[in-house]
Amino acid sequence: MNFDSRELWAPVYNRAFNDIFAAEPQHERWTFPGGRASCKSSFISLCVVLLVVMFPRYNAVIVRKYAKTLRQSVFEQIVWAIKALHLPIMQGNKGAGFKIPKSRTAALPIIYRRRNGDEQSILFVGLDDPEKGKSIKTSSGYIAILWIEEKTEVEPDDLHNFKLSALRGGSRFFMFESFNPPSATRHWCNAELRENDPRRMIVHTTYLDIPEEKRLAWLGETLLHDIENTKQYNRRAYENIFLGKATGTGRTVFENVRLEEITEEQIDSWGGETWQGIDWGYFPDPYAYGSMHYDARTQTLYIWDELYLWKHGNEAAFEKTAEHMKAHGMSIYEDRQTADSAEPKSVADFRSWGGNTRGAYKGRGSRDAGYKWLQGLRAIVIDAKRAPHAADEFTLYEYEIDRRTGEILEGYPEGQPDHFIALTRYASEHEWRHAGA
Repeated sequence: MNFDSRELWAPVYNRAFNDIFAAEPQHERWTFPGGRASCKSSFISLCVVLLVVMFPRYNAVIVRKYAKTLRQSVFEQIVWAIKALHLPIMQGNKGAGFKIPKSRTAALPIIYRRRNGDEQSILFVGLDDPEKGKSIKTSSGYIAILWIEEKTEVEPDDLHNFKLSALRGGSRFFMFESFNPPSATRHWCNAELRENDPRRMIVHTTYLDIPEEKRLAWLGETLLHDIENTKQYNRRAYENIFLGKATGTGRTVFENVRLEEITEEQIDSWGGETWQGIDWGYFPDPYAYGSMHYDARTQTLYIWDELYLWKHGNEAAFEKTAEHMKAHGMSIYEDRQTADSAEPKSVADFRSWGGNTRGAYKGRGSRDAGYKWLQGLRAIVIDAKRAPHAADEFTLYEYEIDRRTGEILEGYPEGQPDHFIALTRYASEHEWRHAGA
């Protein structure tokens, strides 16, 4: 098999690649913490596929916390790797190569069939069902390869138990771990990075490790713009999100945030019962719009959509929001948006163009009351792919400290990015005001 590694991964990964495919690897565990957009998942997926092709007895299993996230993440990543390596894909049930299931709703096994008829499996498992980990079976060989994607999602005990069930029956194992380090230094994944494990190689990577001439093609113009904008206007977020540094201090305001995929099926089940909020801005503060759903029975807020605009006047922002809402099955003319009432002209402009836009209540103590209600929810679930800025704001929002005494200051912080947090307060005001928060 011939390929040009320079066209598939950044040189920073060469050390790990050489170790993984050495005749006698020096490690059996390769941990890839790092910033967003460092292409670590792409590299791991290529290694998984190559190991299966090169070693007839090896099977692989890839896990995330939630089974529903597998199909649109690691499954598609493995398919990408197969195609990037120009490996044969079976058409029908004859011949040799990779058999990729057509189901769009489940991450079914990907089978590699050799010319002699032997088959190997790449399995996908969600750790939200512990019983699945106990019943993994392969038709031949053993599970030699384990990839834990988004390791920060899982609980350490669940992961430990799964390893005991899956990794057995062979002489050599390859375990890959990938995640973006949480801001909190006390998070178990960050703490584990500080432990000495001679059988582990840690490869910390960022988007800066991608050759400059490849960044536009591999990452895209939109993502590169977002990186530079974050770097300029929110240095701490930039360091955590894109440089993969644990910048937190243990003073997180919203400790009930969970970053999880929100599926189309979930959104459809809400029957259009969503709340919309707007926070006005132009530059350097953005215009921010977001949509969410509240489940009163479970006291869970689901944040599933956002739109951030820079240097857009009111008319341009109205048109972009109308297009965005229509693309997501909503109407700016019918679905209510609750906006920051500190800019009455902006509210009036949207209303004059037909928008169902209302100014938010901003009485004394309203900010504290709204934030207190959000803190008291059982969970704030944010889809970080659909609403990345919302995820960043909620997870990085921290109490300030007195630099002289080191004590935590009372009251919610000022000056930290909170555009989506603010619009969430506006959108949910009828709930927290009614609750007497």
